[in-house]
Amino acid sequence: MEKVQVMYELEEFRLTAPPDQLGELFMEAVLEDMAQPHAKRPLQCVTVKMPLPEYLRMKRATQKWNMTYTDVINFCTQRVIPILESPSGRVAQKLEQHRLDSESRRALRAGRSKS
Repeated sequence: MEKVQVMYELEEFRLTAPPDQLGELFMEAVLEDMAQPHAKRPLQCVTVKMPLPEYLRMKRATQKWNMTYTDVINFCTQRVIPILESPSGRVAQKLEQHRLDSESRRALRAGRSKS
């Protein structure tokens, strides 16, 4: 347990680079989405696994601005899903490469398990 605590303390105080312009623009769009009224709709609980230091960092950052991390995750997801549904340009190329790489890794694992 002591090892985990020491690792957590080291990660907690790690310096990070300031956000880039694209990150700032994305967050601005998320905040604009959050400001719009939204009709009540059914919700589904989803478990998101992330490293503990990032989770705690997100939780502290959202609390600082009187936001909930659930809202941030929801609104970021709403921004990303349309891009995943119909990507274009370099994003489409990178997603296609990711799919091909994933399929190759899956085929390799399947081949090893049959041996």
